[in-house]
Amino acid sequence: MLSEHKMVKPLDSWLALTEITALAEHNIDLRREVFKTGSQKSKDTVELLLRVIKESEDYMLKVLAIKSIGFLARIFRKSNHHRVISLLVSQLEDGCGEVVMEALVALEKFSCDENYLCKEHSNKMIEFNAAQILVKLLSDGESELKLQMHGLVLMCCIASKADYCKAVEEARMTTAVRQLLREEGELGTFVSQKPELKELATKALHSLILYYEY
Repeated sequence: MLSEHKMVKPLDSWLALTEITALAEHNIDLRREVFKTGSQKSKDTVELLLRVIKESEDYMLKVLAIKSIGFLARIFRKSNHHRVISLLVSQLEDGCGEVVMEALVALEKFSCDENYLCKEHSNKMIEFNAAQILVKLLSDGESELKLQMHGLVLMCCIASKADYCKAVEEARMTTAVRQLLREEGELGTFVSQKPELKELATKALHSLILYYEY
C-alpha cells in the first residue's frame, strides 16, 4: 500500500493501487482481505486517496484517486460515507472534464442497485447539492454529451432511490427528466436511441412523479 504520509509517489505506485482496487470491486475475498472495513491499513489508504482528491493539483493523480474510491464504493458504511460523498459531489464542479467524468462514474457505483447502501448514499448526495449540480450539467449546452449521459445515469439512480427532499423539487429534477424523455435537445435524442437509458429515465420519472406531483 502507499504510505499515508506522502502524496508524492511514483506514478507506477498509483497505477498499481488503482489496479488493485479495480480487482477488489468484483472480488469480495480480496476486498475483505485488503480493504477490510475498520482496518487501519484500509483507513490509511482511503485517507490518502481523499487527500489526493481534495488537495492534489495533478489531475492525473486526482483521476486515479477518484477511480479507486469508486472501485471501493462497497466498503463504505453510513458511519463513514459522509466525507467521501461530499468530496466526490464537490468534484462535479471541477473545471477539468475528466475529473467530472470520473466523479460521476464513482458516484454511480455508490448509488447503483449493486450497492446495498444505495439509498443512504443517494440521500447523502442530495444533501450535498447533487440534484442542483446534475440538473445544471444536463441543461448546459456546452457540456460534452458523454458527461451529460453519465450525469443522467447518476440523476436517475438518485431519483429512483432517495427519499423526498425539497432540494430535488427546487432543482426541478422532474422537469429535467421529462424533457429528456420528450427527446428535447441532443441528449434527449441520444436517450431515445438507447433503450436501457430510456428505461432508466422512465423509472426515475415515475419515482419523481410519485414523490413530487401527488
